[in-house]
Amino acid sequence: MDATPLTSTPARTPERRVLGALTIAAAAVLALSACGGAVSEALGRGPEPRASAYPSGADAKSAQALPAWAPDAATDVRVKQRPGGAERIVTMRAGLADLPDDCVPVSADRPLAPAPAEGDPTDFRTVSTLAADWWPAEAEQDATVMCGAWWVGERDGVLYAFTPERRTVAVG
Repeated sequence: MDATPLTSTPARTPERRVLGALTIAAAAVLALSACGGAVSEALGRGPEPRASAYPSGADAKSAQALPAWAPDAATDVRVKQRPGGAERIVTMRAGLADLPDDCVPVSADRPLAPAPAEGDPTDFRTVSTLAADWWPAEAEQDATVMCGAWWVGERDGVLYAFTPERRTVAVG
């Protein structure tokens, strides 16, 4: 008969290895649970994108969710952005005619391309990595106007605006 107490597990046995594997599995479950957000940030995945809605362009601008070119009178404003990044997708009830004169139509001389305030334009994505039920797939590709770094297009009285994100982001 084995004299080992029932409450202990000898070292270097299959049972001890199973206990080690179970400990690792429990840690993984914890990381994927409600505490997983902090763990994801610590691992460099970054925080989850935030979605916000505003009754008007003026309200969204006062919350610093929209740039100066956005019409104050726009309604039903929706914004989604990844904290810490430049990429945003925006919809608002307004028309291209409501945009200021410094918003320039896309042309051969000014093609639809990233126009960051700083950094190499080739380091920026041209397709949104954000998704929302109110953002049609690849709506950014239908942009006909550039407002600074923003790509803006219109469909049925709704403006769709997108600002590109870097392909690589420094983890610091």
